[in-house]
Amino acid sequence: MAADGQMGWRQQFSLSREIKPNLRVLPTRELNSETPAELLDQPITPIELLFVRNTGRMPVFSETEIANWTLTIDGCVEQPQRWTIDELKAIGSRNVTAVLECAGNGRAYFPSNRLINLLDARVMALDRLVSRTPLAKPYQFARGFRPRWKKWPWFAGTVMWSDGAVGCIEWTGVPLATLLQRCGVKPGAVYTGHHSADLSLGGSGPALSRGLPIAKALHPDTLVAWAMNGEDIPLIHGGPLRLVAPGYPGSAWQKWLDRIEIRDRVHDGRLMEEYRIDGEVIEEMPVNCVITRPANDFEAPAGQPLGIGGYAWSGRSPVQRVSVSVDGGASWRGARLGEQPVGCFAWRRFDIEFAETVPGAVEIIVRARDGDSEQPLHSRSRQGNPIGYCNNVARRVRGRIV
Repeated sequence: MAADGQMGWRQQFSLSREIKPNLRVLPTRELNSETPAELLDQPITPIELLFVRNTGRMPVFSETEIANWTLTIDGCVEQPQRWTIDELKAIGSRNVTAVLECAGNGRAYFPSNRLINLLDARVMALDRLVSRTPLAKPYQFARGFRPRWKKWPWFAGTVMWSDGAVGCIEWTGVPLATLLQRCGVKPGAVYTGHHSADLSLGGSGPALSRGLPIAKALHPDTLVAWAMNGEDIPLIHGGPLRLVAPGYPGSAWQKWLDRIEIRDRVHDGRLMEEYRIDGEVIEEMPVNCVITRPANDFEAPAGQPLGIGGYAWSGRSPVQRVSVSVDGGASWRGARLGEQPVGCFAWRRFDIEFAETVPGAVEIIVRARDGDSEQPLHSRSRQGNPIGYCNNVARRVRGRIV
């Protein structure tokens, strides 16, 4: 444990491997663990299968610190206030089922990232081999080699998520609007600024400080949450308090939350300038989907029905249609959609069965549509988006009929 109350990287990776053994730990300097797509085949994602995204070092708190945890709201308000967690619970609670998705989900599918994906795979394979010996700690080699190529300018971003930086969780907390009403938001308020205890990798300054437009902060489904899936939010997911901003990228869902500052301008905290496309802060996430069955590199028997399923969601408007192709996009069929979940921010089940299958290679393509747009067949342009956010390209799975 570091002297500043932050976990070292070995402790973070060991924790992830212990409590999330089925996730892939990516070779980055901070802890990032991805869920294999085939494990997301449930309407509510179990906590042990939810991805982990950090932008810095992970803080550690004692039981006493958690018991005495407070949330402060100040800034452009009539009356700044502070609450303990018990006081927040006494105000009242609301359950919201919502998709949590990293803005970088799908980044690995940019054509410019094919080489870095290959290098990452080789480093992780080497690390897994060496970590079985007493010569090195897990991920020591990945951390040593990865920085040498992560900043090459032709790559889009550094955390190479494919499909698994997403999950659907039932969150419990108090609406942020309720707290803001008690503080009295001044007419000039336009944005929130979120503050937490995690530090940057260098140990100086915050790891992340994003915010929300005041209208989103006042939405009834925006929460200050203390529970997920009926359990206290664990440390690895931002407990004891985190913000829940349904439809917005995970970076806006501040973890280890201890202060919300009401601003009279767009928040200028750490990484607010990074999470942008064409100069605009990323807010509502685009329509997207995940194929949970069959898994990539599948084999299925010829002459038998081929079942395809997964989930679709959008941060903008309800999912209206999911289209599926099994011939590389030459023809399309509409999938059956499950009932619209309670609320508009949960994901929606889709299923389809293809009765006639013949031996040979198969490429499955799935694209969802909401009320505004449909997933593109090719990755979006990186112009104005050099870090590679919101790549909601149609999802593909390849396999063989044998």
